[in-house]
Amino acid sequence: MSQEKKESRGRKVYRAKSFALSVMSCPGCHLTLDQPADRCPRCQYTREVSMSKFAFPAPAMSRFIDPQNHLSESDRERISKSLNDLARKFPQPRICFCIIDLPEGVDLREFGFWLMNASPVEGPEEARVRPWTILIVIDDINGNVSVTPGYGIEPFLDDQSWVTQIRKDRQYFFARDYGTAALKTIEGAELILREGAKRAERKMDKSRSSKKRLKRKVRKSE
Repeated sequence: MSQEKKESRGRKVYRAKSFALSVMSCPGCHLTLDQPADRCPRCQYTREVSMSKFAFPAPAMSRFIDPQNHLSESDRERISKSLNDLARKFPQPRICFCIIDLPEGVDLREFGFWLMNASPVEGPEEARVRPWTILIVIDDINGNVSVTPGYGIEPFLDDQSWVTQIRKDRQYFFARDYGTAALKTIEGAELILREGAKRAERKMDKSRSSKKRLKRKVRKSE
């Protein structure tokens, strides 16, 4: 048996149904919502509010949004290899890195929300993967990092897990070694995705068990 086949057999691929719910959090006040909403019930934040704050064309969503070329070609090759490996385990989610220089005082999480929504959706494939996109935004000038998930994948990504992961690797962000920082972030993302998928699968298994018990009760009562 080849090494490639051995690795394939030992690698768990998480099915798409492991990521099949939709909730979101407000980028304005960070309130967690049970389901997507056009307007935050607490602070009244809307998509239009974010659009008015960043009145310039948003770039297309891609693996690397890096207009100042902070990442070298070698960095991009290493990151792409790592992302391709991750995609073989988790076919549905997509990770994009945006490294940009923003004015002081800009809320990076709000910027990430704007970019996720304002970036043009060109074609059915982009429309399919956009809700499952995890956008990592790095503000090079102000030294900030944020994670913005699409509404499809957000229920499975614990905010605190991301905070812990970024803090653990903050030395690479501080040193502006974004190639290594991205690789470390991908390693952490795999763990976070795995835990999220397991939680979802346990929930589905529990739901299936409940349905089976209900069916047995119905049969007995007939």
